[in-house]
Amino acid sequence: MNSDVNYSKKYTYIFVFFYLCEGFSQGIPFLFFPQYLAHTLGGSYDIAIWLVILSIGSLPWTIKMIVGVFNDRWGSKKYGQRFPWILSFGVFGGVWWIAMAFYLPVNEIYLWLTIYYFMTQLGMAFADTALDGLILDVTPKEKLARVQGYTWTMMFLGYGAGGMLLALVFLALNIVPVLFIVTGVLVILSSVFPYLVKEPPLEKRSSKEFGLDLLTIVTKKRNWKVFMYTFLAGIPAVMLLNFFMYLVLIAMGIIDVSETLLTIVGGGAVDLQAWSSIFYLVNGFGIVFGSLIAGKFGDRSRKKTLSYIYLTYIPSFLILVIPFALLTGEIVPLIFGMIFLFFLGALQNALTVVNQTVRGDLSKNYYPKLKSTYFATLVSLANLGQTVGTIVGAGLFALFVLFTNSFYMIFFFVSAFCAVILLASYLIFRKIDPLDYELRS
Repeated sequence: MNSDVNYSKKYTYIFVFFYLCEGFSQGIPFLFFPQYLAHTLGGSYDIAIWLVILSIGSLPWTIKMIVGVFNDRWGSKKYGQRFPWILSFGVFGGVWWIAMAFYLPVNEIYLWLTIYYFMTQLGMAFADTALDGLILDVTPKEKLARVQGYTWTMMFLGYGAGGMLLALVFLALNIVPVLFIVTGVLVILSSVFPYLVKEPPLEKRSSKEFGLDLLTIVTKKRNWKVFMYTFLAGIPAVMLLNFFMYLVLIAMGIIDVSETLLTIVGGGAVDLQAWSSIFYLVNGFGIVFGSLIAGKFGDRSRKKTLSYIYLTYIPSFLILVIPFALLTGEIVPLIFGMIFLFFLGALQNALTVVNQTVRGDLSKNYYPKLKSTYFATLVSLANLGQTVGTIVGAGLFALFVLFTNSFYMIFFFVSAFCAVILLASYLIFRKIDPLDYELRS
């Protein structure tokens, strides 16, 4: 089903700029906060506590369906159905970023970092939900995978550029508060430009009709297959990348992990940020490659593209640890780490792009008048999977250290768990009728 408005090329630029700034907002906490903690606390921080903070900061991305319901139901005749929600929550998140620059006490840094992480992500997640609805409103089906590929490419570029390069520069110059201010301003600015996208006219619907449609989201059996495949696909992503980064750094002698405490043994916090930046830059090249390829092939066949990605990604989980367990020295682990990071980035983001496209197609097909709510529900479940994965990762870590002090063994068990979960996601995806999401010739 094509959109009811003419799609303009400038819309793509508006969407990718928003996603770029969203990448800053997500990447700086995920990639930079651990190094900032180590820098502020004298060289070490508790991994278990950080994973809890990460889980709390990720929670807003698991409740996106809340604002999805509201922006499907209410809007403005003058400013559109989606834009008021994008702007209001974008400004909310930006203000919290700016506030963090002025008040972040060292003696309560874990607490306040948790608060700021949650609030900035709340604003960004809810603004993103309304923007997703706008993308589905105006983007034709035959362009959706490519638009998803462009936007997710820019988000992960922002993710890496903000969390790696900008963070490294501002940390080295010891002006981290300026980084928070710049991020807040960019988030606010990116929430203003969607005003230029011409939205379809508002449709009047009775509360009863709206409520009945909303109820079917949780009562129809076909939706639960989509829910389970989506939730399970989200579990391995953040967990695996976190543990793999530790694996490479341990093999290189940059960090040491004893029980759950991470300690920098090769250099300081700036050096750790520099290594992390290099790794995520390589991972980012993979992300760009995977996004663009997936977008191109996803607009030919959703099912075939997604199947190839799953069946390549799942076996790779089981071989990741082998080079690092067998080889020593700094250079060889670095080479293998970069190779694997590139392919992990390509496969994970290819999976994300095509999954997002399938979810968008299902949303437009199943619920044309509730597509933002349904899509936000699916994205929330994917994000909930990531949050649950992070918590499970922390739990598995704490459990396995009781039986072994080898991080290599712990990583193997964690990656095997991820492979099983992703296989279950793929098998459930195969049960969804391709006619509900596949392109028609």
